[in-house]
Amino acid sequence: MRRNIYLLFFIFISITCSAQSNYMGKLGYGVSPLGHPDFSQFGAFLQEVSNTCNGGVVYANGSWSDTITKSGNIPNLNNIICQLQPLPYNYVDMVNCAWATYPQLHLAVPSNPTNNWTNAEMKNLFLQMLINTADSLHPAYVFIGNEISMYWEQDSLDYLNWVSFYNQAYDSIKVHSPNSKVGTTFNFEHLSGNGILTGWSTPYWNAFDIFDTSKLDIIGLTVYPFFNYQHANDVPLNYLDPIFSRIGNKPVVIAETGWPGDSLIGSWYASSLEQVNYVNKIFNIISGKNVEVVNWLFLNYWMEPSDSAVVKLFKSVALRDSLGNDRPALAEWLLHCNNNIVKENNNSEEISIYPNPFSNSTTLEIINNKTQNNNYDITIFDVFGKTVYQSTINKSTPLSFGEGSGVRSIINLNLPNGIYFLQVKRNNFLQTKKLEVIK
Repeated sequence: MRRNIYLLFFIFISITCSAQSNYMGKLGYGVSPLGHPDFSQFGAFLQEVSNTCNGGVVYANGSWSDTITKSGNIPNLNNIICQLQPLPYNYVDMVNCAWATYPQLHLAVPSNPTNNWTNAEMKNLFLQMLINTADSLHPAYVFIGNEISMYWEQDSLDYLNWVSFYNQAYDSIKVHSPNSKVGTTFNFEHLSGNGILTGWSTPYWNAFDIFDTSKLDIIGLTVYPFFNYQHANDVPLNYLDPIFSRIGNKPVVIAETGWPGDSLIGSWYASSLEQVNYVNKIFNIISGKNVEVVNWLFLNYWMEPSDSAVVKLFKSVALRDSLGNDRPALAEWLLHCNNNIVKENNNSEEISIYPNPFSNSTTLEIINNKTQNNNYDITIFDVFGKTVYQSTINKSTPLSFGEGSGVRSIINLNLPNGIYFLQVKRNNFLQTKKLEVIK
């Protein structure tokens, strides 16, 4: 959709799941801690999602350059997201390097102000940034460009230069990080001409067909059927068939989707019931398809103080309202999460921490452990992933706790007030708990 780059500058947390519709991919949210764009609860939010459905994917979708003067540097957001996993958070990293807020491009660099894909200096800097990202961060997913069919409509000749750059970038990324899945993203409604309620009635399939699909490991889609239908139940089950028919079994990521929940003036109907209906609809639409990830736009309400109709529309897509209350669609959404995954905890270990919150010391108990002669590695991280404490608990002298057994350790800490995360690891057993220090 057409909106400012700051609207795109959010992260998607994706969670491993299956569903009533037999969906076996991943669920996701935009990074939306309570009160965002205030990110004071960022770490707590990541931990909440990491503990849901055995963790998932964080999708960082922002500009390829933080500022013009920093062109060529890895964006700070991508650095943070890629470095906070797998420790202390349990997610898979996914980044997108966007380069336009259509019709505005963001391709000028200090050495060359040319703002299109003929800019050789920009392409060198962009490519170097992608190589450094692949070489040092090895993201699981790398997308280059967001909703790019809009640029075909704007300048189909320069679009050819963009595709040429993408092919070069794909080859370079795969050399430095062969396991990264590389692709780009399209808005389905614009690409297919299925945005009648927003004036998008012309399809732009040439923007997709011009790609060599052997250089698309993954195809990213943003999907907003309320651009074309007033009610979620009106969306046909074959809604996405025009793209599926072109790609065969090529894997897909639905990078953004959702339905507005606030009662807004528009050509579509927005309500909590419409959200529930859309959750069921989207999983029926993709049933049996090779869709690896479905991201809902926001979990918590976006508290951006703007009167913009676009901002009001997309903040209302959140699965919680402006007071932080769960909307009915959230429970429906989580029904598509697979909680029957193979557990790493084969010995039914349970972690208990008390008191929590605490001031200077707390007690860690690992209960119902049947395994003998093993040590537990204990690591505590701050919200930025920095290790602040490490120790090992010896399992050789278990203590009794009621009907079970376990180990106990008193942890003494001298840490500032704040949120921390304690990780317990033994062989294939791995569990993380949130700590809060209050003095």
